[in-house]
Amino acid sequence: MAVDGSGVVFIADDYNHRVRKVDRSQNITTVAGDGNSDYTGDGGPAVSARLRQVRDVTVDSAGNLYIVDDDNERIRKVDTRGIITTVAGNGSPGYVSDGGPAVATKLYQPWGVAVDDQGNLYIADEYNHRVRKVAGVASVVPPVPPGADLYCEVVAPATVQRRIPFHLGGRIRNRGPATADGQDVTVVLTLPDAFEGGPEFSGQRGSRTFTGQKLAPQQGSFDGVFQVTARPTAAAATYEATLEIQYGGELNLKDNVQTLLITVTDSSAGDETRLTVVQEGVPQAAPGGRTRLNLRLTAPGGTSVNPGVVRQRFHAPTGFVFSGQPVYGYYDTPSGVVTGDLPYQVADGGRTLIVESDPHLNTTLSDSGSLVYSLPLQTESGARPGLYTDGVAVIGKHTPVQLSGRVTEAAGGGDERRLTVRQESVPRLAPGGTGTFNVEISAPDGRPVDPGTVDQQFIAPTGFAFTGAATYGYYYNKPPVTGNLDSRLEGDGKILSVRSNPHVNTTGQDRTAVVYTIGIRALPGTPSGTESGDGQYVLGRHEPVPLSARVQ
Repeated sequence: MAVDGSGVVFIADDYNHRVRKVDRSQNITTVAGDGNSDYTGDGGPAVSARLRQVRDVTVDSAGNLYIVDDDNERIRKVDTRGIITTVAGNGSPGYVSDGGPAVATKLYQPWGVAVDDQGNLYIADEYNHRVRKVAGVASVVPPVPPGADLYCEVVAPATVQRRIPFHLGGRIRNRGPATADGQDVTVVLTLPDAFEGGPEFSGQRGSRTFTGQKLAPQQGSFDGVFQVTARPTAAAATYEATLEIQYGGELNLKDNVQTLLITVTDSSAGDETRLTVVQEGVPQAAPGGRTRLNLRLTAPGGTSVNPGVVRQRFHAPTGFVFSGQPVYGYYDTPSGVVTGDLPYQVADGGRTLIVESDPHLNTTLSDSGSLVYSLPLQTESGARPGLYTDGVAVIGKHTPVQLSGRVTEAAGGGDERRLTVRQESVPRLAPGGTGTFNVEISAPDGRPVDPGTVDQQFIAPTGFAFTGAATYGYYYNKPPVTGNLDSRLEGDGKILSVRSNPHVNTTGQDRTAVVYTIGIRALPGTPSGTESGDGQYVLGRHEPVPLSARVQ
C-alpha cells in the first residue's frame, strides 16, 4: 500500500491482479489491471493492462505510480495520464549483471519498491537477495514497442509417456507490419502439476525472452519450445498447458494464448529387443589418430520402443580404445534435431564403454525416426594396420551386434603440409566487441591426409586478442562431427595454442574439410575502421597462413 502527497491511498490487490485507489472521499476505483493474470498492455491504458500478482506499489512526487508485477518479473509504471509501461525486468526470472538497461535485466520475484526524492527507483529483488536501483526512473518515458501481430505455430505431441522428455511450446512468428524486438517479447509456458520443466521454469511456469534477436514480418521465428517431462506419478489422462505470447506492441490479442492438450498414456511399448541396431560405416584412423563409431537404432514399422534405462556395453575393435564424450541424436523428428550427451564410464583401459540410458524411439514427436549413437574412438599408438571386426555392442537384452574398425598406415595420408588452409571469414567487430572467425582445412582432390597430433598456433592481428573459445567441425558429414579443440591462451590472449589432429578424408566421419571456429575480441582502444592483416595461423610444418580482422 502507498499514499501520495494528497492523501490518496493505492492498494496492491495481489490475487485480483489489480491496483485499487481510495480517494479522499473514500471512493474506491481500479487504476491498473483488468483482473486477468497475464502480461499485456504496455503503451496503453493501465486499466486495460494485465498484471500477475501485484506485491507492492509506490508513488513519486510527480504522481507516477510504480507496481511490483511479481510473477511477471517486472516493475510497471503508470504515468499521470494513466498509461502503463515496463521500467525494469524482461519477464525472465534470474539475474543479469548490473550496468545495462533496466528493461533488459532479469528480476527474480521482486517483492517491494520505493522511489526517493531524486526519482531513483529501488527494487527488493527477493530471490536474487539484492536491492536493485534504477537511476532517474521518474523522468524516463520507456518507448512503446512498435505494433506487430505475433502468433505461434504449436509444437505438442499427441501422446507422451512418463519420465520421457518431450518438446512443448510454439515457434513465434510475426505477421507485421513492424519488426518485433526480442527484448520486448516473452513466451510463457504454464504446466499442469503432473509435469515438470527444465532450468527455465520456476515451479510450473517457464518463460523465455529473446534479447538480442529481431523478428521481421513473415521471416523466421523465435524458439518458444521447452523441454518438458511427465512426472512418474502422472495419471494416464489428458492435461491442459497454456502458452502465452507477451508483447507490449501486440496488435491482435486473439491468438496470443494457446491451450495445449497433452495425453499421458500407460507404456505399452516394447523393450530394447525390438530395436534394430546397425553400425554405420567403418571408422578408420592411423595410430594415434581419432575417429568416431556411429550406430543407428531403429524400430520396425515405426513402432514404439520404451525400455527405460538399460545398461549398454560397447567393446572396441582391436587397435582402438574409447576416448571422450559419447553423444546421441534424433535427427529426423518433426520437432527438429534433438541431441545430447550419453552418461558413460570407461573400463578395461578404454577397451570397454558402459552407457546407462533409455534408447526410446517413437514415443513422442521428439524421438521419432531413428536414434544415432556417436562414440569417440582413438587408435592405439602401436596398433598394426588392418581391418578388425572383433568389437561388439550389447544393448541390454538385445542380441550382441558386431563392431568393426580399420587401422590405417601411419604415413599413408601424408603430413600437414599436404593440407590446404584458408581463413573462411573475416570478423568485423565493434571496439571491445567479441565474435568468431572460421579457418577451413581441406585436402586437394579429396585425398586422405592424417598427420597425427600437430602443435598449432594462432597469432592475433594487431588490435585484437583471442577469447579462448576454439571448436572444430566436420560439417559435410551427416550428422556433423563437432567438438572442442585442446587449446590454451598465452601472452594476454595474443596467442592461442592448439594441439589436435586435423585429419581429412580418412574415414566416413571426416569428409572434405574440417572447420576451426575461433573466438576473438577487438581490444577496447582499437580505433574504428582499423583493419589488421598481420595475424598468422601456423599449422605444424605448414606454411603460415595470414589472418585478418576489422574494427567497425
